[in-house]
Amino acid sequence: MGRSISICPQIDATVLTPVPGVALDMLILVAIQALAVIVLAKFLHLFLRRYNQPSAVSQILAGVAVGGMGLRKAIVHVDVDNVEDMYGNYVACARMIYMFLAGLDLDLAALQHAMRRCVALTYATVAASILVAAVVSSGMYGSMMHSPVKTPELLAATLMLALTNTSSITVTRVVSEMNLTATENGRLVVAAAMATNLICIFGDGVLSSTTEAKEKTQDLYRGSPQVAKGFLTIAIVGVAVWLVRPVVTRINQRNVGQHHVRTWDLALMLLALWLVSNVPQFFGFDGMPTSLALGLAFPREGPAARSVADALAPPVNGIVLPFYFATLGLRLDYNSMSGAIIVPGILLTLLGMAGKAMGAAAASKYLNIPVPDALRFSVLLNVKGHVDTMNMKFAKSEGVWAEQALYAMIIGNLISTIIAGPVAAAVLRREKEAYATRHQAVESLGEEEELRVLACAHSPHAAPGILSLVELLVSEPQEQPAVHVVHFFEVPRDRSARSPSFHQRGRDDDGKAVPDAVTQMNTVVDVFTRATGVCFRQIDAVSLGAARDAKVACRRAGQTHACLLLLPCYKEQRYDGKMACRLDERRQLNHHVLERAPCTVGLLVDRPYRGTGVSFQVPSSVAPETGKTVLHPCSDRAVTHVIAAVFLGGPDDREAVSLASRLAEHPAIGLTVFRFVKRSTYDTVTSSTSRAAAAASGELPESSRHDQGAVDERFLWRFYENYAAREMAMYVEKVVESPADVVETLEGMAGMFSLVVVGRGGRQPAELMAGLERWADAGGELGPVAEILASNESMEMGSVLVMQQHTVAVAAPGCQ
Repeated sequence: MGRSISICPQIDATVLTPVPGVALDMLILVAIQALAVIVLAKFLHLFLRRYNQPSAVSQILAGVAVGGMGLRKAIVHVDVDNVEDMYGNYVACARMIYMFLAGLDLDLAALQHAMRRCVALTYATVAASILVAAVVSSGMYGSMMHSPVKTPELLAATLMLALTNTSSITVTRVVSEMNLTATENGRLVVAAAMATNLICIFGDGVLSSTTEAKEKTQDLYRGSPQVAKGFLTIAIVGVAVWLVRPVVTRINQRNVGQHHVRTWDLALMLLALWLVSNVPQFFGFDGMPTSLALGLAFPREGPAARSVADALAPPVNGIVLPFYFATLGLRLDYNSMSGAIIVPGILLTLLGMAGKAMGAAAASKYLNIPVPDALRFSVLLNVKGHVDTMNMKFAKSEGVWAEQALYAMIIGNLISTIIAGPVAAAVLRREKEAYATRHQAVESLGEEEELRVLACAHSPHAAPGILSLVELLVSEPQEQPAVHVVHFFEVPRDRSARSPSFHQRGRDDDGKAVPDAVTQMNTVVDVFTRATGVCFRQIDAVSLGAARDAKVACRRAGQTHACLLLLPCYKEQRYDGKMACRLDERRQLNHHVLERAPCTVGLLVDRPYRGTGVSFQVPSSVAPETGKTVLHPCSDRAVTHVIAAVFLGGPDDREAVSLASRLAEHPAIGLTVFRFVKRSTYDTVTSSTSRAAAAASGELPESSRHDQGAVDERFLWRFYENYAAREMAMYVEKVVESPADVVETLEGMAGMFSLVVVGRGGRQPAELMAGLERWADAGGELGPVAEILASNESMEMGSVLVMQQHTVAVAAPGCQ
């Protein structure tokens, strides 16, 4: 039994409502419920996660179970209305905190890339839901939950909001927890959910403002206090969002070279974010759009973003969100449950699903997605969460719905959220199957398809070459999805040396303080993010050996649905220019990744001490300032890098040319493709282009169209048409007679190109590989051609990128 504490003895506690002891009793109730929900949800999720169910389902079921324990009755002073108000305030605060983190984590470039598809899906589902609400509202007028309605227009408008709205926090949580944000469809669903939620929040604000204005005056042009508050809120929030970037940039400059900002800076940022997010709440509006806008405007690079995310993410994911989802079940009143409440709840869920399904099916043809997939997306967009129950106070005050409608909506919200769990699992399973069975290669990418890259680095010293290469692969940074950078760092083997934090400064030989490896990597990534405009997201992983590191890299590639996995080669350049393998574990790591990678792999043999040309150690936007520019091989325009691609034949060489072609689209790149042809098989009359044209037009015999030679010819013909004929790249055929000619041509590239892209080999024409066995044996992970280039000790030789194209594993008949 709860005990009331009398704060002022001279005041009769029975006169005041609520009594002073109620607040303490509610606090005890919430603490007990939160503890019980978190513990029970953990146990439920241990079972449900085997079926790929999101944690939100476990937390909602835990809330339903804890809500049925009768804790309210155990504490006699707890009033139901007060508890409901407290739940509402908690839900509003939790939404603001999480949506700020969601906005901070949102990939803006990928969102812009999917903007057209997002707009189509959003407006199709919104229009269809509004149409369904308009049709059914006429039948509900005067009989909705046994309560008279003032006007049919008000009921129709409220029902439109109820059926159209989507819980963006629930959808974002479910999709991000299942790593679906790495897929185009996952980002599409998240963006559509946020857009739908924002549209409905705006509609609710307009509806409540105009309704209050009508009650005070019939002349809307004379204005109302609520409308004036709305414009004042927009002005304050707009100024605050505009100030976010310069203020945070200033804080980053004060804490440059740090992993986290100072404690006072973090406290001031969190306080300012909380105050600004609560400005709309103070004026009677929803604060969720403000918190989302602050998260979107917050700079991703620098220690400020890391500090805010690291400070908020653990308590939000561990405490705030579990109790947020559990309050859906805690709000159930089992004594009031009856068919008169359950049936309308189910009806509202079915109506919402019908509207979303109609809109998604109509937009599926425009979005070029199968109708079953569109219907799955519609179920996810029908998740309501708390968005309907938050607006019940206004609906009740206007006489739209009676008190019973609150519980009917809770039932509907529970059903829609729990149904979304299995549907999200089905979407996840389909995306995994599509990724595993698709040819994850650069050659197979279409013109409008995004290139998803995962980069790996062992140290800050090896990172600039990889990041520079990624920058050159991106022709439009504003539409490039975030590039994840896995940083493998080593920890001291001595247990006594592990007690300090990884982010504390160490000491060099002279006793000077130096940043740790993670902080140094943070600095490199922040510099490239600011200079290139590409969003790099650093993932720190403790190095546990070659085999485990390879598993981590391949697992991350699968989670991010990467098409290209870049990592440094085991061959590193010494100060004297010689190439050497410093650690045998690096060679084993290359070997394991090449065997297990679920996508194309690129090994970068970086030469940071190259004597001539522009280094790959700085972004291309900075490199022209050094004055080191060269002429494009096909035009008179100046470029920063001149690169080459070597083609002998086979899938790996096609992948090398495909990647080089993407590099050629960058304005700072000039490309030359060298094709090696054996003189004994070379037809001096029929050129390569005419042979390729015959292959592309189908004039070759049917038996030879699908062999490697015909595939190579068609590939080169497409390259010639798209790049060489348009003077974006130069195409050169090298006729060789012996292995010595191949070696001489490759070694002659020293001083000419800053990067040479080659295939790993193993699937190249045998007549061109004859006599290169010595290099093939020496460079088993690289291949003979790459070994010749990577072993060259000339200070003029450029970097080498070795490509291995992904091969789709096809199950044999009867093995399924």
